Amino acid sequence: MHTKKTRDWILLADRAHAKIYTRNYVDGAMQQYMALEHPAARKFQHDQGTDKPGRGHQSSSGGKHAYEDHADFPEQESQAFLLGIAEEINDAAAQNEMDRLILVALPKTMATLKSALGPEALKRLGGEYAKNLIHLSDADFQEQLADYESLK
Repeated sequence: MHTKKTRDWILLADRAHAKIYTRNYVDGAMQQYMALEHPAARKFQHDQGTDKPGRGHQSSSGGKHAYEDHADFPEQESQAFLLGIAEEINDAAAQNEMDRLILVALPKTMATLKSALGPEALKRLGGEYAKNLIHLSDADFQEQLADYESLK
């Protein structure tokens, strides 16, 4: 038996994967709406053709210094990926496609996502679970989410 009618969006994310599920009742079945993967965010910096910059010696003091700052390319790719997901959520909130948003991600990923969410999406934020459950099967994830929601 279904309880309260609500249009939920449940977002699972890590630095290189995201899944969005929808459900129409708090205890209703979830359906996968979208699955995204960004392989570049999982690569190592040396896979991108760059490593940390070399170091040089300062002749006057004998100290060492880096020739140039290095960018963390996998981290930049992850940031871009997560910002794109947040934009998708912002668009859905602006189009009134959801009543409630539930985020499931590790704290750093969740902070990145939340910082990119607009006021409409943040207003709909109805739950946050600091876990990386992206690699669970759909059935296992639904069971985990039900366990978390029963603790509320």
